[in-house]
Amino acid sequence: MNNLKKIAKAKNKSLTSLAVELGVSQEAISQYISGKIKPKLSTIIKMAKILNVSTDYLLDLSDDMTNSNFKITENELALIGNYRKLNDKNKYKVEAYIQAMVDFSEDTKK
Repeated sequence: MNNLKKIAKAKNKSLTSLAVELGVSQEAISQYISGKIKPKLSTIIKMAKILNVSTDYLLDLSDDMTNSNFKITENELALIGNYRKLNDKNKYKVEAYIQAMVDFSEDTKK
């Protein structure tokens, strides 16, 4: 998490205030930066939200601070909303149908 210190400084956020917002000790923040311990996934997500950066950037997986590689359309949002309204049985059917469509599509490309 080498980028953590850099982004905190760029956002004028002290590591102490970040620790308070995350509900962890300042020592934990130092250990995240040094690589001695790894934060929980929930902490990484919360940290990314606080600093307004992507989790990939925090984890040194990307030089892109934003989530610009992840765009979702209005249609996709509507599909997700409708999917969430389904019961488990119907969600399974939708998932199976989509997988069958993907498989069929890949087979026709060959």
